[in-house]
Amino acid sequence: MNREPDIPPGRALPAEVDAFREAVRKTAYFLWEQDGRPHGRHEEYYLRALDQHRREREYDQWLEDGPDGE
Repeated sequence: MNREPDIPPGRALPAEVDAFREAVRKTAYFLWEQDGRPHGRHEEYYLRALDQHRREREYDQWLEDGPDGE
């Protein structure tokens, strides 16, 4: 399971990409632990964490651009 985050070219520096990946991994681990560490569901938790971080990133970009797209 080596899914890469969707980061548009020119939008993030390599250090930001590494930080994003590490944040996703930590969130996935946290979610997995919170659910009692179920066996064989690592990909599910990774995808949930990835979705969460992508949504946060999109929201942050929306705030930065302004709600009216300005």
